[in-house]
This record gives sequence, structure tokens and C-alpha cells, in this order.
Amino acid sequence: MEMSKLYVPLLTLMVVYSMMKTHVMNNLITIEFMVVTVIVGLFMVIKVMNFENHLVLYFIVLMITESIVGLSMMISMIRTHGNDFLKSSSIVKF
Repeated sequence: MEMSKLYVPLLTLMVVYSMMKTHVMNNLITIEFMVVTVIVGLFMVIKVMNFENHLVLYFIVLMITESIVGLSMMISMIRTHGNDFLKSSSIVKF
């Protein structure tokens, strides 16, 4: 798989992320797919350059921690507001 083929899914996910701003869960899933695409690209670059795989491991650990923070923020928003609609929260003004 070439690196240029990874740009199409990443750009598509960015467009989907910018257009779908209704639920927090949709946004979190789209961001996670973007991060997975970046990890695949990073892994391919590391394999081509014959580097160690430690950088990918560190990036995966950061991805897991940011997803945990996102889910915990969503759970606290659901507990305070009753749903995960972005329009119902007073923090986000569109």
C-alpha cells in the first residue's frame, strides 16, 4: 500500500468530522479512525526506513489514553446533560 492511498481516507474522515457535529460519540469514532490511519501510515514509513517499532507503540499508547479521556468526558456530559447531543450542551455554541 502506497502512502498516497492513505490520504484519501484521511481527508474523507476530516470532511465527515467537519460535517457531522450532532453526537459526541460520532466525533470520537471519527477521530479514532483518523488516528488509526495515521498509525498505519507511520508504521509504513517506519518499515520502509528500517527503524524500530517503538515509536508506533508510543503513539498507540497515546491514542489509547486520549480515547479514554474522550469517553470519560462523554460519560460525564451524559450524566450532567442527559444526552450526548452537542447542540444541547452550553459549552459548544454553533
